[in-house]
Amino acid sequence: MTELLLPTLTAALYAMLALMTNFRTSPASSSTGGQSAIHIQILTAGTLALHAFLSLTNISGPAGVDLSLANTLSLTALVTVSIFWLSSWQTHLDGFGIIVMPMAAICVLLPALPFGSAHPMPLSGPLLGHILLSVIAYSLLAVASLQALFMAYIDYHIRHKHPGRLLAGMPSLQQLETLLFRFILVGLVVLTASLASGWLYMDNLFAQQVVHKTVLSLLAWLVYATLLLGHYRLGWRGQTAVRLCLVAFGLLVLGYIGSKFVLEIILGR
Repeated sequence: MTELLLPTLTAALYAMLALMTNFRTSPASSSTGGQSAIHIQILTAGTLALHAFLSLTNISGPAGVDLSLANTLSLTALVTVSIFWLSSWQTHLDGFGIIVMPMAAICVLLPALPFGSAHPMPLSGPLLGHILLSVIAYSLLAVASLQALFMAYIDYHIRHKHPGRLLAGMPSLQQLETLLFRFILVGLVVLTASLASGWLYMDNLFAQQVVHKTVLSLLAWLVYATLLLGHYRLGWRGQTAVRLCLVAFGLLVLGYIGSKFVLEIILGR
């Protein structure tokens, strides 16, 4: 029971943040917007600190690092919310919080549940670097994918002349597009470093256990690179950018999260 206490508390804090963010997008919050924003920032910082403590406790152990599916999802959620939180200091991103916070609440609970199996590995410098680079890359590109979804949402409501509740908590479509390509560019650089570091600590990046991850990650890298090249050279934007961004992130999810789900949950390895 005590093992569920801190994860449940953290999930409850994420849920509270989602409710507070939802209130911020309503007309009723106009008179207390500045004060509630400060409260949200402080509460987010505390929740992230608690989540970071839980992730460090779950992943590290005497046998090495445990990168089970549950721990990986929790760690990725932590970094994703951290990126969202840091970005929100400069750009109005309340609409993202309504989606990101509930997802983080679910992910932080997973390591405390009978979900998947443990796979501790001895920790080394190259392995640690590869893990950190991979998680940061996935998180950056996850934020980019959320931005792509919101771009599609905003574009739909503009075309149909329907304002939509979340539009009040989002920047303009042009600002979102600028942020989208900024996150894709940084995410691609980090993903490139992650793939390169994989060659350093693995004897064979195309071994049977990881060949699907490698191939799908390389395909995702190719789609992201093509999107950036098309954007800066040919002016690709709008729906083309949204579709290619989501396709590329889908390949990453299939390559890592999907393969872990099959091995740990379906096959029980």
